[in-house]
Amino acid sequence: METKILFVCTGNTCRSPMAEAILRQMAERAGISITVKSAGINAAQGAPLSRHSAVILDKKGIALRHASQPATDSLISWADLILTMTGNHKQAVIQSYPQALDKIHLLKEYVENDPKVLAYIAESESLYTELEIKRVLSQPISPVERQRIWELENRLPNYDIFDPFGGSLADYERCVEELELQINKLVHKLKSG
Repeated sequence: METKILFVCTGNTCRSPMAEAILRQMAERAGISITVKSAGINAAQGAPLSRHSAVILDKKGIALRHASQPATDSLISWADLILTMTGNHKQAVIQSYPQALDKIHLLKEYVENDPKVLAYIAESESLYTELEIKRVLSQPISPVERQRIWELENRLPNYDIFDPFGGSLADYERCVEELELQINKLVHKLKSG
């Protein structure tokens, strides 16, 4: 069965389209059947790929015909897996599309393989769910719960992909290196799972 993956960033001109192109190439080389798209939480319809992104993908021999698009109900429904570039993107997508909660992840979080960190993530997600229910029901959050959230947040690594927007070519190269590392982990996870 073909997996449908949607990458999400802010404007859909840098990180998410580069991730889309890199994954498409890596998956093809690995013989994995996927369809991949990208979108932005604040994307204009039809904006081109950023100049530095195009230069870097071209240097790597990765072809991408791209026009930006906003995240929409139909794209969210289409995707089997939604991978965001930052925690803010993840929160924005969850707030707009709570029905898709189970398939929305940070890219780095989704490919994490350290058992200790995975345990912190699971506890954190469970606690956040409980606190959200309390918030909706107008119930108070205890000092113990606040302390535990703070402890968990300080134990978790930073899962945001560096944003090169408006930066130099070197900034975009840094971003692509980070994306390649994480997407390589993603390909291994898709292949084994």
